[in-house]
Amino acid sequence: MGRVGRTASLRAMNVAWDAGIRLFDTARSYGFGEAEGVLGEFLKGKRDEAFLATKFGITPQALSPLKRIAVPMVRVAKQVPGVGGLMKRGGGGPVAHGEFSVGGLRSSLETSLRKLKTDRVDVLFLHEATAAVFRQEDLIAELEGLVRAGKVLRVGLYGSAAVCVEGLERGPEVFRAMQFGADVFDPVASGIAEANQRGALMIGNHPFGSEDRVARVTAMLAGMAVDEAVPAELRDKLWGLNSEGVLEALLGMFVDGAGVDVLVFSMMQEKHVLRNVRAVEMCRFSASELELMRARMLR
Repeated sequence: MGRVGRTASLRAMNVAWDAGIRLFDTARSYGFGEAEGVLGEFLKGKRDEAFLATKFGITPQALSPLKRIAVPMVRVAKQVPGVGGLMKRGGGGPVAHGEFSVGGLRSSLETSLRKLKTDRVDVLFLHEATAAVFRQEDLIAELEGLVRAGKVLRVGLYGSAAVCVEGLERGPEVFRAMQFGADVFDPVASGIAEANQRGALMIGNHPFGSEDRVARVTAMLAGMAVDEAVPAELRDKLWGLNSEGVLEALLGMFVDGAGVDVLVFSMMQEKHVLRNVRAVEMCRFSASELELMRARMLR
């Protein structure tokens, strides 16, 4: 409900569902506060088969009438002069970060459950939390109570890999899920499995990151293709590697052996959904080859 509207969102989720994807990750602040409602609509009749994650701590800004008009204009004609600037100058993004009060938690979760049309969420993430929340005893007690009541099945931290590691090592036991950026060049993210002694659910997000990151991965894989220190079988696979092969390597480096249970993307086009599913299911690289690639990315 930000970059795309309701119809395109529902179409993308249906394609994902038909491809076997069952985890859907959202937040109170996504889509100007409207994303949860569309996801709840989509999950009608599917809820028991789905794994549902949402977040609290960042509050969506209410759209003014002018901005409500501007949002669909941006979707349809992103190049219209002035519209892009309007959205950048306060277009309904988060207005508060790190609001982790007990009252805020109760209000946010009840709103999420209502919009998602469910009586529980599988994971409730603290959205962009810092280690300061570890010391909020009233908040932790409230989260533990929600787990006992069955409204929240897991509590997690959403933030940098460093914060998630800190949560795994010294955070309250109620934190049983972590979501962080899946950056192959980040040694903390790539080595986070070592800190996961509590067996938390590990979710990596946005493995592509940016065009620059993908270009850097592509260049490093091309370098490995001509490096005689690399096993010949892997050099053969990397020689002349096309975009599909790069995608398989990039996703495989996290889903095979890096301690990440799930990767989440912002996928709105059918071809992107199906392409990413194929890359995971049909990866040409072995676990040992992916481990070697991971090590090279961290040099």
